[in-house]
Amino acid sequence: MMLLVDAGNTRIKWRILYGRMLQASGAVPTANVADLALAWQPHRLTGAVLSCVADAAAQAGLVRLMAELGLPAQWLVPAREKYGLINLYDVPEKLGADRYAALIAAARLKLGDCVVVSVGTATTVDMLSRNNEFLGGVIIPGPDLMRAALLGGTGQIESRMQGDATSANNIGNPSTLPRNTDAAVDLGIVLAQAGVVTAVCGRMPVASEPPLVILTGGARTQIRGWLRGQLIEIEDLVLEGLAWIALESTLES
Repeated sequence: MMLLVDAGNTRIKWRILYGRMLQASGAVPTANVADLALAWQPHRLTGAVLSCVADAAAQAGLVRLMAELGLPAQWLVPAREKYGLINLYDVPEKLGADRYAALIAAARLKLGDCVVVSVGTATTVDMLSRNNEFLGGVIIPGPDLMRAALLGGTGQIESRMQGDATSANNIGNPSTLPRNTDAAVDLGIVLAQAGVVTAVCGRMPVASEPPLVILTGGARTQIRGWLRGQLIEIEDLVLEGLAWIALESTLES
């Protein structure tokens, strides 16, 4: 059985597969990496494929867990051309492993020209051509990080809001005519997020129709209703990409 791990800035998500069949899955806050041992130990794992963009402490914790479990671990490092994806990043290995895995999964879907949008702690918007070329993309703060930066970087805006930063957060369904500070902040964030997606779609070199948007990420519901055009939503696209990598690695061995 193969362990797949997507270690992000906020959460570590994982799946255990037997072939392509899901055996178990879960998630923990990134700071609680040690808690994963109890979840993984009961399974007869034969290897692991990991994407890690978390901090050094979390990565070190995962390295220790792999050693304790005696698992051969494949840490995903982006390449120029592998797993059916052509990576045109200036320095291929500098592409984030999570973006790389998500693009691999998107390429396997064979949906033509598309834009892969992952909304989490950060929002990434990446262009994938019908020839499976990663053409480039942008990174901005995610919705929650935008809000935290605004509240932390201004002197009085928080005092003008109706509630605290969690209970007042209505991102995803804000007023279209903001007449209080809460609504002004919420609408500003979703318009900024959706505007970046629209701008990237407009810059993508496609022949005719706008590219398909593939939406993923734990905070995607906050902007889903504000995106226009053809859209599909996929849960845990990074883990889907890791599954393809694990399958291909198994076939090669």
